[in-house]
Amino acid sequence: MLPISIQPAAALKAFLEQEFENKVEITELPDACGTGAFEVKAGDKLIHSKLTMGHGKCTSDEELDAILEELHKIIG
Repeated sequence: MLPISIQPAAALKAFLEQEFENKVEITELPDACGTGAFEVKAGDKLIHSKLTMGHGKCTSDEELDAILEELHKIIG
């Protein structure tokens, strides 16, 4: 499992790319507060977005599980 304590975007990106290879896209986004906003996409489907969907930083097992569940539904 992803070491949540070191996370946001860079660690999440490395973890998801290892799990799903090139089938997932993680994009870090600039935000005014500098809080590390990012989006996770599978194909054209947006799975997670701190800025546009109001999701968190993915610092809990629940948030990570929600992303993984969606990715498994789409990618398999």
